[in-house]
Amino acid sequence: MKKFVAALVLGIAFFSFSYSAEEGCLSTTDVSVEEVQQKLSKVLGSAKVVSVSDAPIEGFYEVVVDLRGRWVPIYVDCDFKYVISGEIIDVEKRTSITRERVLELSKKSIEEKMKELSSVIGKKKAEELKKIGEAFIQKAKIVDIKELPEPHIVLGNPDAKIKLYIVEDPECPACAMYHTVIEDVLKERKDIAFNVLLFPLPIHKHAKKISYNILCQKDMKKRAEILSKSFEYVNQRKMSKLKELEKDCKGAQEKIDRVVNFFRKNAPIGGTPTTIFPLKNGKALMRAGVIDKDTLLKIVDVLYK
Repeated sequence: MKKFVAALVLGIAFFSFSYSAEEGCLSTTDVSVEEVQQKLSKVLGSAKVVSVSDAPIEGFYEVVVDLRGRWVPIYVDCDFKYVISGEIIDVEKRTSITRERVLELSKKSIEEKMKELSSVIGKKKAEELKKIGEAFIQKAKIVDIKELPEPHIVLGNPDAKIKLYIVEDPECPACAMYHTVIEDVLKERKDIAFNVLLFPLPIHKHAKKISYNILCQKDMKKRAEILSKSFEYVNQRKMSKLKELEKDCKGAQEKIDRVVNFFRKNAPIGGTPTTIFPLKNGKALMRAGVIDKDTLLKIVDVLYK
């Protein structure tokens, strides 16, 4: 269900209308963003409603949702019974109204994100981040990390000046790929350390008990070795070997729950891996997905130089 909106936006179904907004839903019913979020909660998953307006065709709302940093329009009937997948096509002009709207929303969402970033890190640094890539700006979000739990693993020098946080699942293929990036960064930069927070996903049958095994270890080096071995097996597609890394551990689930509950309450993540760049005043920049080494180092140099 959480993937519903993503599938909705990327769907290939098309529908065509000669459009008219002479009488829209808002002309008869006034609704708030909060009400729409509640009415569509069963299908939106973690997507957040940004705005509600009349669609360019009669009898529908245009609901703009934030889907992992990307603003996209979906169309909902006035009674909130149906959500329609696809694009609105202007038959006479042979243009996609939806695609034009997506481009407009993309520009607007970046402008809003830049204002938010500038208020926290200053306009100059925000502009430098934008030069690295608008995609990073669009997908990143500012979160509060004042109550962020203690890291489960520290990779690199624990006394390093720059400490980033990585949210990882030990069975996650993208995390395994990202781990090689982290290792390359640590070889090159001794002033950076990565604080790992374990977030085993239910879809990975070995992840929870591998996390237990890691948390059973008192020695931080041993914890890092188990995580590295797990990612090695994942990268080599030796999934049957992951069973060897499983272990029960009293109290481990409580430590994992602290991490899961923190993100549910304060900063819902779009998946693993997720990188957290601490800023000032308890704020941080958070971005889901794999970041290549060069881009990661450019971001670090902008934020912490």
